[in-house]
Amino acid sequence: MQVLPILIPLMPGEPPASFASRLAWANGLSFASEFCTDQGFTLQAISDGDVRAISMLARLGGVELAQLMRGVVCKVSTGQYRLAGQLVEKRWITRRRLRFCPECVAEDIMADTAGGAAQRCAWHVPSIRTCHRHQVGLYDDESYSHSRGPHDFAGRIRDLNLGADQLRELVASQVSTGLEDYLTRRLAGEQQGTWLDNIGFGAVALGAEIFGVVDLFGIDAKLKHLSDNEKRRAGARGFELLSEGEEGLFRLLRRLHAEAGSPISLSRRNFGCLFNWLEQSHAEQYEPLRDLVRKFFVETYPIGEGELVLGKPSTSRRIHSVETLRRELVLGRRQTFELLGANGFLKPEGQAGNSAKGVVLDAQALAPLVKSFAGAICQVAAQKKINAPRAQFGALVAGGIIKPIAGSPVGRPYYDERKLDAFLASIVPLTTVAKADGLVGIQSVCRKAVAGAVDVVRLIQNGELKTVVRDVEQDGYLSVLLDPAEVTEALRLIRPDGYLRSTLAGFLGVKASALRHLVDTGHLKMVRARHPVSRKSVQVVPYSSVDRFLERFVPGKHYAEFLGGSTRKVGDQLIKERVPFIQMPEECGGRIFRRSEVLFGVEELANRLPLSHDGIAWPEL
Repeated sequence: MQVLPILIPLMPGEPPASFASRLAWANGLSFASEFCTDQGFTLQAISDGDVRAISMLARLGGVELAQLMRGVVCKVSTGQYRLAGQLVEKRWITRRRLRFCPECVAEDIMADTAGGAAQRCAWHVPSIRTCHRHQVGLYDDESYSHSRGPHDFAGRIRDLNLGADQLRELVASQVSTGLEDYLTRRLAGEQQGTWLDNIGFGAVALGAEIFGVVDLFGIDAKLKHLSDNEKRRAGARGFELLSEGEEGLFRLLRRLHAEAGSPISLSRRNFGCLFNWLEQSHAEQYEPLRDLVRKFFVETYPIGEGELVLGKPSTSRRIHSVETLRRELVLGRRQTFELLGANGFLKPEGQAGNSAKGVVLDAQALAPLVKSFAGAICQVAAQKKINAPRAQFGALVAGGIIKPIAGSPVGRPYYDERKLDAFLASIVPLTTVAKADGLVGIQSVCRKAVAGAVDVVRLIQNGELKTVVRDVEQDGYLSVLLDPAEVTEALRLIRPDGYLRSTLAGFLGVKASALRHLVDTGHLKMVRARHPVSRKSVQVVPYSSVDRFLERFVPGKHYAEFLGGSTRKVGDQLIKERVPFIQMPEECGGRIFRRSEVLFGVEELANRLPLSHDGIAWPEL
């Protein structure tokens, strides 16, 4: 195929169909469609981006194929076109309507070698309403010639019968917006160093207008009802928001959320046309914008994992409302409020008001609470589950055998079913009996052996009882049968982890009245336990309490033993040296000094450690 005798230059940003229109006119043909047919291809093929047809046009016109392909418009999928290398939806390309810059067209028709007016790719984009080069508004002409078709641009301009002077009468000065400048440069192939370069061209163009419409004209505004100037203003404003990325979009979305009254449930009506557009625009190029809005929704509303947000399931929960938390924990509304209040997630006044209006909570901060209390049961349900009488259950809780979940509201403890199952597995034997002569349940064993439920349960758990069977007619805790005589014998000589008052008084070198004073003033702690021989209830001072006491104080007796002197003389000398000591009534014999103020107090304690409490408290055992 030979090069045509008359050639014309390819204009920057010119589509192939416009080049064919001008080439036809330069070579004596008024209709581009006839010219193309004569050369073995069609104008429609050129306008559709057919590579074979464009290759033939490039050879005819004496231009490089790559240069001609830069302005091509071609279909890439259903409803999706590529314009000058940029992805645009078909519905947002203007091809039938005649749009042009009067200054550009006037310059072209006055040039001797132009072959007529050249179209620019930017004029196909409705969001570009200003000529970037001349800073004038684009002119729209509604006339249409069915014989010429929409793609014969130079011919359509000639049909207007407008000279250069008449064209310039159509000029309206207009400063291009940031959106228009960005889109024009992007069509020219310029990278502008912004995150918008990485999302679809059409998504930037239309997204800017939609976000701007919502920001300037409200959520109920309709794009089709706005004038071109209003759309242009909206595009400029929306582009400012988009240029800020997540921060700009989130600022707008937060405002819309606040204007709706900061509801805790997502509703499309609170975001109006923006929500509808994002939901109905299924093209992949809009996904980055949808992702940002989706992120805002997930971080603002109690949306659970797997719930659809703008057509895509949420990957995780970020926010809880009281109601969603209640459902996840399987608790009542009041119980959920109590739980949140006990763990500092709700203020007392909010809890007292029993209202969840506007309350949203950080799901990540709640995660440990949810993990602990998911499926938790109250104390009554826990008693029923293990089938234990209330008094026995209370004793097991007090003894630390069964523990409420940490963080339970005061006066309303909750229990983990899995731990209750583990407790039952530790005490309920596999061996069953139909008749159990002489064997009784744990509750009866406690009375007969003068023992607490905690002591008996520990014997079972430690495997110290030979006779442990299960009553087939009972379940759980009440099904455990034991031999009272065996339990009584096993409990004999089991030392409590503490000192009798008389024994501790002797160890510290003070009178019993002094020890009572130390307990009354909080220096020592007293708890109930069973005597290892009589099994009667006695009061003892726990070993841990004694350890803490001796870390802070040194009895005069202990310090005298360390120095090898008389208790009275050593005590008198320390008082003479004004060493601080515990003030006690006159009838309380013995002196106890502050260890940190005694010269060799630390050395005395180090010399005494480790303390063999059992040998001191229960030497006979």
